[in-house]
Amino acid sequence: MKPWIIAHRGASFEAPENTRSAFDKALTYPIEGLELDVQMTGDGRPVLYHNKTLSQINGSRKRISDYTYKQLLACDWGGWYSPKYAGEKILTLRETLRLYSRSTRLLIEIKSRKQDRISGRSMELTDNILKALETTAFRNRRDNIFILSFDPDVLKYAFRKAPGLKYVLNLSHSSGELTSPAAILRQPRPETDHLYALCVKEKFLSQDLVSYTHELQKLLMAYACNVTKQVNKALSLNVDVIITDKPGWLSTLLHKKGLR
Repeated sequence: MKPWIIAHRGASFEAPENTRSAFDKALTYPIEGLELDVQMTGDGRPVLYHNKTLSQINGSRKRISDYTYKQLLACDWGGWYSPKYAGEKILTLRETLRLYSRSTRLLIEIKSRKQDRISGRSMELTDNILKALETTAFRNRRDNIFILSFDPDVLKYAFRKAPGLKYVLNLSHSSGELTSPAAILRQPRPETDHLYALCVKEKFLSQDLVSYTHELQKLLMAYACNVTKQVNKALSLNVDVIITDKPGWLSTLLHKKGLR
């Protein structure tokens, strides 16, 4: 099986991540989808951003949730990367769905940090994402939609409300957590019926994890494979999906290997 190429936050080595420029650039290459991160503004709008604070954007230690959508719309989301992208606007989830869900797969990661779990914002964000996907405009494109999270409770909650979507559990980096690769392998039969795939950082890939995931009849995704050594490791282990910040480079590499 030829692995899918998924552009991590778009072509994020060539344009500011999670922006229209990064997604448009990624789609100039022969790829199978876009990965993106969703958080919620103070007034309840799901928008695209990865980091915990806005220090990258405006030097502030405040979070997305500390701003209204209107305030965030006034920020420059591209100038931090390059003057070429100055004036880039923040994308809402609905805009992203409208622009891209018809043409490619979208891997939507729900950001759920400790503070969000305690406050209930994780589930509120999940509800708002599901509402966006339930609108008539996007309901018929659900085969292209994957919901990812490091928070297993978010995925279980979403599955109960929208069982028709594809859910992907991101495995954590900490060996002491329930959802780490080591912890998953210790479980004789984890609760995975609601999952379509597992996703793991490339450095934690192993033959045991690949075999275990495939025995569960799930796909295994690996991120972020940005150098040849990482890609070769993923290919040698028969990973199903390779997530990369450099989709153009990866598509060329796989073509040279006869996998495109």
